[in-house]
Amino acid sequence: MLTMSTLKKSDAEFHHGDLQAALVTAGLRHVEKHGLNSLGLRQLALVTGVSPTAVYRHFADLEHLKAAVGKASRETLGKMMVDALKTAPPSKSAKGAIDRFLAIGGAYIDFGIKKSNLYEIAFICFDSPVLEPDSPNPWDLLMNSLTELNEIGCLSDKNFKTAPMIAWSMVHGFAGLAAQGATGSVQETNASKKEVLLAVLKSLDIK
Repeated sequence: MLTMSTLKKSDAEFHHGDLQAALVTAGLRHVEKHGLNSLGLRQLALVTGVSPTAVYRHFADLEHLKAAVGKASRETLGKMMVDALKTAPPSKSAKGAIDRFLAIGGAYIDFGIKKSNLYEIAFICFDSPVLEPDSPNPWDLLMNSLTELNEIGCLSDKNFKTAPMIAWSMVHGFAGLAAQGATGSVQETNASKKEVLLAVLKSLDIK
């Protein structure tokens, strides 16, 4: 159950837009800790210290809130992918491009392993108003990496056309299994993670 947090502000104390961001942040933290099914608008009103009426001014219903939290979850994934890129070698060589591709794939799988509750909500389609594009956007990061591989000659033009969905599906599928604890022990999961990423390279004939 949610308890009062440091986000204790009256309605008037929130500047325009601040309350909506605070609600999404609180929702993200709650889902990460307790799972999607326990998320509620009135609970978030309590944890942010505002009235339910104020919450409903920003979110028409629970579906709208869940969509916003789902977006924030994808952005959390995007940030993990960006952080992984920062740790990969900056070389403009073929090896460097492949290392960066493997880095973002590994980060995607780690998202499923380490933030399984956020993984659950990240790719659910909710009935809600159109939201702003994800930033950072995991799909864009994948496309940027594949484009780099194509331009450097590691990925053929033919395979480039199908590469995004093939790569995404393989990594997403394993991340989902890992999120559910279906990939064995930590050691077994890490070993399988490496094999899956190498299988992605092989399936796209990246070399």
